[in-house]
Amino acid sequence: MLRNKCLQLLFLVLPALSWAQQTTEYPNDYLSPEFHAGRRAAFREMMPNNSVGVFFASQVRVRNNDVDYQYAQSKNFYYFTGLEEPNALLLLFKQPVTILGTTGTEFIFVQNRDPQRELWTGKILGAEGVKNKYKIANVFTNDKFTANTFDFKSVDSVLTAFRNEDIFSKYKRSPDPLSRMAGIVDSLIITHNKPIAGRTTNMILSTLRGIKQAEEIALLEKAAKMSCDGHNDVMRAIKPGMTEYQAQAIMEYHFKKNGSEYPGYPSINGSSENACVLHYITNLRLMKDGDLLLSDCAAEYHGYTADVTRTVPVNGKFTPEQKIIYELVLEAQDSGFAACKPGNPFGAVDAAARRVINRGLIKLGIAANEQEARQYFPHGTSHHLGLDVHDMGPRTLQEGVCLTVEPGIYIPPGSKCDKKWWSIGVRIEDDILITKDGHRNLSASSPRTVAEIEKMAKQKSIFDKN
Repeated sequence: MLRNKCLQLLFLVLPALSWAQQTTEYPNDYLSPEFHAGRRAAFREMMPNNSVGVFFASQVRVRNNDVDYQYAQSKNFYYFTGLEEPNALLLLFKQPVTILGTTGTEFIFVQNRDPQRELWTGKILGAEGVKNKYKIANVFTNDKFTANTFDFKSVDSVLTAFRNEDIFSKYKRSPDPLSRMAGIVDSLIITHNKPIAGRTTNMILSTLRGIKQAEEIALLEKAAKMSCDGHNDVMRAIKPGMTEYQAQAIMEYHFKKNGSEYPGYPSINGSSENACVLHYITNLRLMKDGDLLLSDCAAEYHGYTADVTRTVPVNGKFTPEQKIIYELVLEAQDSGFAACKPGNPFGAVDAAARRVINRGLIKLGIAANEQEARQYFPHGTSHHLGLDVHDMGPRTLQEGVCLTVEPGIYIPPGSKCDKKWWSIGVRIEDDILITKDGHRNLSASSPRTVAEIEKMAKQKSIFDKN
């Protein structure tokens, strides 16, 4: 009976869907081997003399019993290789060295083929597969990496971030090749008293990852478009009597339908007072007439994530108080956009948006001064965006930087202001690419103004039955 009802619902929905026409069996728009090779070369160019860069794949994490968390690769490792398998190590050298009879500046150690494992979890590339797919010359299986693989004492410094990446986490399956290799590297660093150039490592990574290349921008644009599709259909579908998790389901359906591997971060769908909780992810409340819904949700695509927030009235129409707060946040966001220019300090965006909100809250009598106003806008306006939702990047805006602009006002119940403002939480967030002459909004395809949102709320969702 339940199965028949599910099938009936599916057939109701299917005619309205506009499925993307994929011409190949699998996606073919991943970052190219040439991209990854170029990023490795750029890193080596910035390395100090006689240094080694050490980058590990992510750990496989145990969720419970014999079930693992879905695997997510280390973003630095992915940036340099494209490989999404665990139990791997990348070594980058400033000057050529000889390892296992091969001379070069980059070496990768990967897991071996295992037919029994592949029967359960899918194909493992192995050394030859990695060499062919990612065009990396010096590829070995990870069992070949030992304390004597290369003369570690001959290098002057180590560029790595692995000690901060939970390689030795208790949430792992033991023994595992990754922990074995990390233990060897850790022991060699201690034994030979080699300095870890952590600040230099972060500086180089921030410089490289913070300036997006053309291939990266293309993926960010796709992630933003998927995210906007989800937000737009929530605007159409939302109504009193729906739950926050149903709004989340509509949102994430569009991500997956368009090819997103998973959300870029846990979806935030907070209505009424829940909209005043910055990272609310419970998403269980039944939404009522007169509520606002704040949805901070975005798709990740081939490793790159968008970060988009829209705040919409559940019944399709803003109340006068909601409209006042919303348009104040919108004005602040527009001021932040205006500050998105090459050469500006990163903090200029926050300063511009905060001036508008401080002035507005004081004028409305919600706050007595700027210090009180900050209670209602307690977070920063911007962060870098890319492989991580809070990505690495420079402190000066320049062409190729991608950042969010996301001012907000949150007035929880019990606030020291007129009760008519209570339970209003508004955030508007867009993904901005700094261009040669200014900026471009990658998430502009989702409405931002009151009039545009109320207009879209009158349209039909693909999930409307009639």
